[in-house]
Amino acid sequence: MIEIKIPKEIRDYKEKFLFGLTIRQFVSLAVALAICVPLFIFGKDALGEDLVSWLIILIAAPIFAFGFFRYEGMPFEQFLLLLYRQKWAEPQKRKYVELPIYWYCREAIIEEKLAHQQELIKRAERKEGNRNAAKRKNQK
Repeated sequence: MIEIKIPKEIRDYKEKFLFGLTIRQFVSLAVALAICVPLFIFGKDALGEDLVSWLIILIAAPIFAFGFFRYEGMPFEQFLLLLYRQKWAEPQKRKYVELPIYWYCREAIIEEKLAHQQELIKRAERKEGNRNAAKRKNQK
């Protein structure tokens, strides 16, 4: 029986061009090979194989990234643009503010203080009311 794979999300589907690679990946691979193979062949005599190998890795990595790297559905150039904007063009300036330990329970503390003050006021009013009543009795 013939089985056909159908992607769950149509936007995730990429048409394969050659060797199971998309056109973008194939072009990236071809450019990397076109640059790095001649560099190794002609550069190993002048600079030595170790140095040329490291140089090829440093040159080929970004070229491969343009073809193969995807982050959250973004190709590499959009990711670089986003990274540039976030880090250098529009950096977020955040100010660190340390809150006291009791910051989150401050409302309860304030309510307790207000309740205590209201109770003191009521006591004072009662005492003054008692004093006024005592004075009236003494005057009669």
